[in-house]
Amino acid sequence: MTTYARILLVPILLLAYLTPGQGAENRWIDSVSVSLGKDNDTNKTNAIQFGVQNKWNRTWFNDGAWFVGGYWDASFAYLKSDINQDSSLYDLSITPFLRLQRDAQLSSGVTPFSQIGLGGHLLSDTEIGNRDLATKLQFGPQIGVGLGFGDKGSYELTYHYQYLTNGGIKQPNDGLKMHLISLGYAFR
Repeated sequence: MTTYARILLVPILLLAYLTPGQGAENRWIDSVSVSLGKDNDTNKTNAIQFGVQNKWNRTWFNDGAWFVGGYWDASFAYLKSDINQDSSLYDLSITPFLRLQRDAQLSSGVTPFSQIGLGGHLLSDTEIGNRDLATKLQFGPQIGVGLGFGDKGSYELTYHYQYLTNGGIKQPNDGLKMHLISLGYAFR
């Protein structure tokens, strides 16, 4: 099985789980997303990422048009550097996000938001391109902005800036800075 076939198998299995007959109250997965990314330096790294999200049932500061909420994101990514043909790795991560967003019921079809998260990443390798990440366990702080749109804000388009680092646990700690564009769909 080729690498790309294995990568495509993950979302297919997720969608098989998310059958229309599955009750929303019994579902851990509230939404799914696919992201494409690129690093912002000379490492020439590209990424494709698939994620599932679980929205928190709690919100804060929701007296006005804006509120703070959050969600869990579990993702699987494939990263490949064009510097070396054999330079690639897999990334399995879980990230809690805090999100400031406009109430979709008060918006006119488009809901802006911003978010911040810090997650744990487990990598299949410690090197990619000319980057030595030193450890397979990495931390991934992220910031992002986006727009919800469609029926009840079911679709989302998000820009994320993510930095993978081992937090200085071991040297060298080259890190990896990524720009990601995500398209998500929420099961409402």
